[in-house]
Formats: sequence, C-alpha cells, structure tokens
Amino acid sequence: MADTEVTSRATADDLQLKNLIMTIRDLPAMPHVASKVLELSSDPDTSAVALQQVIADDQAMTARILKIANSAMYACSRRIKTLSEAIVVLGFNSIRSLVVTSAARNLYATGSARMGLKERLLWEHSIGCGFTCRLLVQKRHPALAEEAFLAGLMHDIGKLVLNLQLPERFEEIVQIVYNEGREFHETEREILGFDHARVGALLVNKWKLSPLLEDVIGLHHEPAGLTLDRPLLLYLDLANGLCRKYGIGFQEHPELDLEASVPGQLLGLVNEDFADLARRLQETLETEMEIFI
Repeated sequence: MADTEVTSRATADDLQLKNLIMTIRDLPAMPHVASKVLELSSDPDTSAVALQQVIADDQAMTARILKIANSAMYACSRRIKTLSEAIVVLGFNSIRSLVVTSAARNLYATGSARMGLKERLLWEHSIGCGFTCRLLVQKRHPALAEEAFLAGLMHDIGKLVLNLQLPERFEEIVQIVYNEGREFHETEREILGFDHARVGALLVNKWKLSPLLEDVIGLHHEPAGLTLDRPLLLYLDLANGLCRKYGIGFQEHPELDLEASVPGQLLGLVNEDFADLARRLQETLETEMEIFI
C-alpha cells in the first residue's frame, strides 16, 4: 500500500511539473525577436545581415546588446558603435548569449516596472554565476565561454518560473530557505515534489536552447553528475558555490571549502585559484552589474 501511495504521489508530481511547463504561453523572456535570433544564430547558413535585420526590430534589445558588447566582459580593443559591428566582432555565439541575457532579464521584471527584492537577488545570483562560470572556463576550455555564461545565467531560471506560476508556494519556499538556512532544491522537493533544476531543464528544452545546457541545468543539484565527462557542470557547480560563499544572491555560506569540493578536486584548483577568482569576480560585478540590471 505504501509503495502504491509513493508511486501515485510521484506520478502526480510529474504531471503537475509537466502541466506547469506546458501551460507557460508567451513569457516575456522569449518574445518573437529573441526566438527568431536563436533560430537564425544556430543556422550555419545565416548571414550577419539577416541576423542584424531581425535584432534591429527590437530597439531595447539592440541597446542592451551594444551596452554589454562594450563591457569589460568582452574586452574589445575598440568601441563597438553599431549592431552590425557587434555581430561581426563578437560572432554569432556571443550574440546568441547576449540575446538570451536580454530576454531573461525581461522575465525577472515581469509584472512591474522594476524588479522586487526577491527577483533582484535571483537575478544578481544568476549574473554572478554567469560571470564566474565564464571566468573559470576561459583558460582551460575557452571554446565553452559563451555556453558557460549561459549555464550560469540560466541555471536557476526554474526558480523564476515557480515564482511566476506558483507565487504563494514559492514565497513559502523562500521564507523557509531564508529563515531556516535550508537549501532551495531540498525545500522545493519537500513542498512541490520536484525542484527548480527540473523545471529549468524543461524550460530550456521548450525554448530550444542547446541539449548541453538542458543537461547541465537539470543536473546542477545532482552530485552523481559531477564527473570529468561533464566539465561544464563542474564549472557551474564551482561558480554556484563561489557566489554562495560570498553572498551573491539569497544565501551566504562563507564556510564553504571549494578546494575540497568534488569539482575543485577533479579540476585541481586550490584556494589561491579561488581567491584570485573571487577578486576578479568582485571587480567584474563592481564595473559590470549595473549594465545587466
């Protein structure tokens, strides 16, 4: 009888999770322009002119792309003044990540002219993780730089979906996490039967982003996934840990020992590496964060 009840509960939770995702219609994070840009940027036959024509239809997105393109994150040798320059100088992969960044940022401000404190903390943690993940891969896996930024940026997007779709239950989860020092994913599993990682993976699939991002986001709270076969997941876990260690977001855990963590051990990183990374992250946040808010 107990096994039957557990199975029924699991089935009900899975059904609720699928319904939650499939009933999301026109979220501001993926307007037509953003969807079209993602489609075109993944097509090797797309020309820079075609991509420029689509992005130019969204003036706010164009302005944000130019602002970020001229930030220290890309460290271009000259100022980028036009959208066509940004596309040529940065390349399709970078433009893709900037479009996703612009679209995701809009989602955090849904329903109000400004972000509330909860949404701002979620967004700041996501941006912090994006920066950190990008900094981590630049020396060892530079080809993963843009995917790493998106992994950090999008890893907690499931929390935002829960905040939008189940606001009262998510507020209950936030209060427990904040007041009792509990983990988000564990509290979500207790209250909802699933966590934000699963929601985020399904949403990334629906938005037709890469299978790699879907895999990493879906596994970012699964210790068994932390292997050298998934380097991006290792970097994301460390980025998430570093942001938590320094209180970038809801939680602050200064006692975290990143050198002793599984990713730290597998990648051979030591405390001096993390101290340098924290310094560079702080410098980046001080100069770049307002560009993304």
